[in-house]
Amino acid sequence: MKQKLGNIFGIISIISAVLYAVFFSLSRKQFTETFFVYSFLFLCLYAYYKVSKQAFQMNYRLLSKKWTGRFFNSDVLVLVLAVGVMCRLLLLTYTPNLSQDFFRFIWDGRQLLEGYNPYLYLPDEVMRSDTSIPNAAYLHANMGELSSGHYTNYPPLNQLFFAAAAFLGGKSVFATMLWMRVFIIIADVGIFFYGIKLLKLLGKSPYLILLYFLNPFVVIELTGNLHFDGMVAFLLLLSVYYLLKSQQIKTALFLAYGVLLKLTPLIVLPLLFRKLDWKRASFLYLAVGAIVLIGFLPFYSNDLIEKYSGSVALWFGNFEFNASVFYVIRAIGYELTGYNVIETAGVLLPMITFLSVLFIALKRKNEIPEVLLSSIVFSFFIYLLLSTTVHPWYLTIPLLFSIFTRYRFMLVWSFVVFLSYYTYSNSQFTENLVVVGLEYAVVGAVFLWEILYFKKNNLQKNLKAFKTVC
Repeated sequence: MKQKLGNIFGIISIISAVLYAVFFSLSRKQFTETFFVYSFLFLCLYAYYKVSKQAFQMNYRLLSKKWTGRFFNSDVLVLVLAVGVMCRLLLLTYTPNLSQDFFRFIWDGRQLLEGYNPYLYLPDEVMRSDTSIPNAAYLHANMGELSSGHYTNYPPLNQLFFAAAAFLGGKSVFATMLWMRVFIIIADVGIFFYGIKLLKLLGKSPYLILLYFLNPFVVIELTGNLHFDGMVAFLLLLSVYYLLKSQQIKTALFLAYGVLLKLTPLIVLPLLFRKLDWKRASFLYLAVGAIVLIGFLPFYSNDLIEKYSGSVALWFGNFEFNASVFYVIRAIGYELTGYNVIETAGVLLPMITFLSVLFIALKRKNEIPEVLLSSIVFSFFIYLLLSTTVHPWYLTIPLLFSIFTRYRFMLVWSFVVFLSYYTYSNSQFTENLVVVGLEYAVVGAVFLWEILYFKKNNLQKNLKAFKTVC
């Protein structure tokens, strides 16, 4: 049986490697083919999960003792780490074809190295006045008009990683891209180790980390498409881990670093209030605020606030992609007013998101670790449902934190979110609302089923306990 499980694990790994090679040989216009391969990669993830669960529960040794160290109480974890790193290294020299955002990342990094404040200058403006940036024309042409005509919205720590990759990569776009990928892989490996630590702290099986680390969504969207959301997730994971270890300074530090990479970790702040008393909560909020302000100081100018806030606001009041609630509101708005109500919705929906997160912060027992972790998942879920723009990689944080809870609807969403790439299969980049509706119908159905299922189980447990007492 042990040898059989080990052989199955090896066969799945070979199949996965072949599927990744096929996937990244296709373009995003080939939606049917890419979705077909993506689906098979998720079948491999399910197979990994079943084999790892059985081997871990029966304490089978699939490797010799020399391959396991003090950290690994099961060689299943060694295999998960090895396969996850292998899949990522297969993509080390790959140029993303599902997303063009990395061209803007490289541009911002090189712009900073050339002495330009990335928050104050549009790529279009720089191209008209100065072409000293290496490969300027190539980067400018490939980032797209939507990116080149707007100010950057990536926070300071993200800019520093862009600049570090550009510095290490020199004038080569390929080398710069490679260094970005190295940073992203290191963050994912960090998630693997600290994810196991948190699972053990919660009394859960450490092999569950594979639901993130071997997830095709994570490998493709982060390592493959060069999005830094995994690095944000890693910093937020560190913050929550040290919160549960009662190390407040580290909690504030890593949470602030996460905000300086992407603003969305701010969602977590209200949820920590019940976990801390008002003095410690006040210290945490002040510390995070101070660190974030210090992070922005090197970029400060009279125009910084106006231009940066304006760029961030575009994602709420101008852009729309793969939305759910907003698309319903938009349809109603067209019927009632005859025009797109995105500007109004872009103001109201964030307010509703804030009030919803505040309600979760005040009403749920977030002093209990698993309740807090599920509150983080629910808060990001609400944020995504009420957003006007939901790109696939936005799911990274709630997907990661869902593995520490009993909920698996985010795992389902990490699969069906690929349906959003159907938009790029036509030359007009027009969304098919039936496809979008299917995506959210599946996620909504799984979410409601899990909520009702666990609620029913809790009622049965309480009733059983009541009968026992009586």
